[in-house]
Amino acid sequence: MNKSKVEVKNKMSPLEIILRFFFGFLIPFVVINGLIFFLFIQVPNINIVKEDSSDYEESKVKFSVDCLLPITQINTYFDDKEIAYTKNGDTYIINADNNGSYKITATALNKSVSEALVTIEAKDVSAPSIDLDNAVVTGKTLIFYVSDAQSEINYDNLYGVLENGEKITPIHTDAASGNVQFNIESGEKVVVHVEDIEGNGADITFTIGE
Repeated sequence: MNKSKVEVKNKMSPLEIILRFFFGFLIPFVVINGLIFFLFIQVPNINIVKEDSSDYEESKVKFSVDCLLPITQINTYFDDKEIAYTKNGDTYIINADNNGSYKITATALNKSVSEALVTIEAKDVSAPSIDLDNAVVTGKTLIFYVSDAQSEINYDNLYGVLENGEKITPIHTDAASGNVQFNIESGEKVVVHVEDIEGNGADITFTIGE
């Protein structure tokens, strides 16, 4: 007489079921989806260093970009027109040739985009000033003072033009005080040209009384 075999399956205890649910499904599900969400919400962080040149001849904007995801695109703009940049290691460099607002955008692998703005005001675009209130004529000497709020006066290109077109140069200049002196005959009119080292110029007319 054949005897039937009876298979006995081991049943998991409630604790084993709970542990398997937590460690086999719930925790991996939370970790994986949390990581996906964390990466999904990542945005680039643009760190800007603005370097205004002390001689007003050159300014630079340096920046770096931090992000857990790879950066796929960097764009730089001035007045909404895209401009070039250079890269040195992890640092990006913009040569700021003009005063105004520079915009930087960084795009990460997840398509998130960050934007940063930096304003440059270091470039000297204003002409020097001539102090007309303190201009005097002593004998045949015209004396006045010049100054520039940002850069230096270019005394090598400071001159006057008489009515007959003759170009004359100062008989004295003092860079420390801004004092300028011309030898002028009475009754003459002279147009004085003064400019700074950035090439911003001004022309002022002096009429010397009899």
